[in-house]
Amino acid sequence: MVEWYVVETQRHREAVARAVLGERGVTSYLPCIAQWPRPAVGAAIGPLFPGYLFVRLDLARQAHRIVRTNGVKSFVAFGGAPVALGDDVVDFLREREGPDGLVQIGAADDIGGATVRIVDGPFRGLTAVVTARLAARARVQVLMEILQRQTSVELPERWVRRL
Repeated sequence: MVEWYVVETQRHREAVARAVLGERGVTSYLPCIAQWPRPAVGAAIGPLFPGYLFVRLDLARQAHRIVRTNGVKSFVAFGGAPVALGDDVVDFLREREGPDGLVQIGAADDIGGATVRIVDGPFRGLTAVVTARLAARARVQVLMEILQRQTSVELPERWVRRL
């Protein structure tokens, strides 16, 4: 019986495991999100569940194809056996994908009003409220109190961390 399962992947090897499984004819799903703020090292787009990948297969006939795949550690199991997921789990995630194929969870685009701490630059250590995300330039506009006055400042995204 063909069902969805979850496999644990090697660190940062989710895409590799997905590609190799695809070459072997195994359906897989790797939900991704836009990471905000963008990490200092690495891509702006990353897996929603780092270190895990959804696979759809007949466990009895195809399990051996999975555990010997480059990038895969093992099946996620409870009581010693892999546990099947309902189709509704993957459908739930796919329904939340935007036109760009990324799962929309609100953190990347809906940040207006978020309180952040400035972690770099001349305002390091201060807190501010995000008023806008300027995605094209990888910057944010924040409102902060300077000399007892609310001031709008534009900063690189990498200089702020959500509280």
